[in-house]
Amino acid sequence: MTKQQPLVIVCDPEDSNIAYYTEVIEAMGARCVATSVGGNVVNLVESHQPALVILDSQLEEPDGYQTLNLLKSGKKTRPIPVLLVVSNLSERKMCLYEAMVDLVTVLSKPVNERQLQRYLQHYLAQYAVRAEIEALYSEEKADPIGSQEEGILALDAKGQIVFANFAAEQLLKANSMALSGVYLESLFEEGCTQARSRWSEHPVARVTGEDQILQVDKSILWRRDGESISAKFAAIPFKSNHGVTLLFAFKQLKDTRESKDKLAKLSQVDHLTNLPTRAFIEEHIDRTVLKAGITGYYFAVLSVDLDHFRHINESLGHDRGDTLLKAVADRIHALVRRDDQLARLEGDEFVLVLSHIDSPENAGMVANKVIERIREPFLLDGHEVFTGCSIGVSVYPNCGDDATTLMKNAEAALARAKAVGRNHYQYYTVEMNKLRVEQMQLEYELHLALEQKQWRIQYLPVTSRDQADVVACEVRLSWLHPHKGELALEAFLQQAEEAGLAPTLFRWLWQQALARFDRLPDDSKSKVRLILPISPAILLQEGGVDWVINAIAEVGLGSHQIYIELPESYYSVRHQQHSEVLNELCRNGFNLILDSFGTGYAPLNRLKEVPYTLVKLSESFVAACELAKTDQAIIKGVVDMVHQLGIQVLATSVDRDAQQGFLQSVGCDWLSGDAIDRELERTPQKLDEMGIFVFPG
Repeated sequence: MTKQQPLVIVCDPEDSNIAYYTEVIEAMGARCVATSVGGNVVNLVESHQPALVILDSQLEEPDGYQTLNLLKSGKKTRPIPVLLVVSNLSERKMCLYEAMVDLVTVLSKPVNERQLQRYLQHYLAQYAVRAEIEALYSEEKADPIGSQEEGILALDAKGQIVFANFAAEQLLKANSMALSGVYLESLFEEGCTQARSRWSEHPVARVTGEDQILQVDKSILWRRDGESISAKFAAIPFKSNHGVTLLFAFKQLKDTRESKDKLAKLSQVDHLTNLPTRAFIEEHIDRTVLKAGITGYYFAVLSVDLDHFRHINESLGHDRGDTLLKAVADRIHALVRRDDQLARLEGDEFVLVLSHIDSPENAGMVANKVIERIREPFLLDGHEVFTGCSIGVSVYPNCGDDATTLMKNAEAALARAKAVGRNHYQYYTVEMNKLRVEQMQLEYELHLALEQKQWRIQYLPVTSRDQADVVACEVRLSWLHPHKGELALEAFLQQAEEAGLAPTLFRWLWQQALARFDRLPDDSKSKVRLILPISPAILLQEGGVDWVINAIAEVGLGSHQIYIELPESYYSVRHQQHSEVLNELCRNGFNLILDSFGTGYAPLNRLKEVPYTLVKLSESFVAACELAKTDQAIIKGVVDMVHQLGIQVLATSVDRDAQQGFLQSVGCDWLSGDAIDRELERTPQKLDEMGIFVFPG
């Protein structure tokens, strides 16, 4: 870092605020660079490495919290201190992203100028010391201010902290302002009994006072939150123009995963979330049953399961999946009372025991609060992640009088909540327990179906609005169940996804469907347009897009002939990789269809991120279009909005003539279903004995 005038970067949407900050900053001898767009800040911080970032929370997208998330996720931007300016100290997102806000200094509007000057003075002084330390590390050809995990404290001759890097703030759970002026001796395991410092007698001071480096392989340091960490450290004599005489570099010693797991089993605590495990919660429920039997009050067991967690793990990786689980645990824990008990069973399943409720309805109120809280976005390492949860509720004594029964029945209610559409809660009934058993049986039967290929593939014609042409062929999969008959894909897709079977199933479907068209003569093959569904899990796997490209190349079809159908639930994870994968498909010439539009996952503004060719209306929309004027008005509004985005609309399962007439009148571009098939029977456009429709070139 070159010796130059320190820089402060300001990001605020108001020009008058930028002018005010600039005046104060320049009066303190620093330079100011300002922007009103959060998206510009990360690049500015990476390239300029400022002394401080002043960031307003009320930015437009990305807002201040999203921008802060990006800053604290980048390797080069994470160490730079941030002063977050909020409209008031009760901003909703401050509570929502408490862990992230704890990493920065917060200032509320209207800004107290003396307080602002005090913060600026502190961080400009930190910058000056940081520049000296980075120069030392640079001379030794090391990373600036040590590794990302190495905490560094700079001490004056009295043994007081005058500088702390970002890693030190994280390890000690305190920001540099809180650490400033603290004696190093107070961080060690042995407590200080004297009011006056005895730094000169401390072993660190005695060794380093003789220009010796002191290295200790294992020591205990106390954090600001009262917890201790095991750390190794090196104390290094250092001469500075800013009063620094000693550098204290330390790194936390980490236990192995195996030892954590053993400890977790012994202590009945989950090592990831620090919540109790199944064994503990079962004992807790049995104890609560005894108390409730004496007092006569209700209590409830809530089984909580995240929606689409498998997609998040596959797309963002297991490390960020673990981070999400910890954040979910923190949010739920913050909602419940001290006497309630939260536990993690395995994977993404939690159990919440409400110890005393006045009526069974109260459990539903709590469940709804949990659902609403989990639906709010999570900011994880630069990714904005959306998920949801489903909850099953069992209430003592109506739903059981022991832990095993109450938990089993809560899980049965959870299965019902997922079946009715997720982001819901359901109370237990006898019918729900039957449903849970049926779903477990269904998963077993799905495994058999994959082994025995119990599938039927149909090739359905899709026509243009005026039915002048057959424009595409929709490939549909159904399950020829040996006992239940033919089941549509929608009846078992959710279970296949949750069991991890969807990628295998869809790969087989593509191979079978494409092989059929491989047998066509070249002049007919060039006229084919195929609508093919796919599991998002395939695309999010490494090499997923390459697999799609190779699959069509092997049968001699071009990417422009393929319309890939993606479920709207893919939007439950909104992050950079999502847009990258879909845009990569578009760059390779594929057409994209957003399936089942209208089920609630995809905000319209997100449709602009990816150049979709078609939006496929939810079948519930199509079924309702002939019922009421209000439903018709909603459908017409959706079609108009999608058209304004330059995207066409596909309606499938158009089974009645009245549906067909209405959808044509509001401008649906492509249609398929029984009503369309009846029209085509009068003017068949088929290709040889294979029964595949001819499409215009």
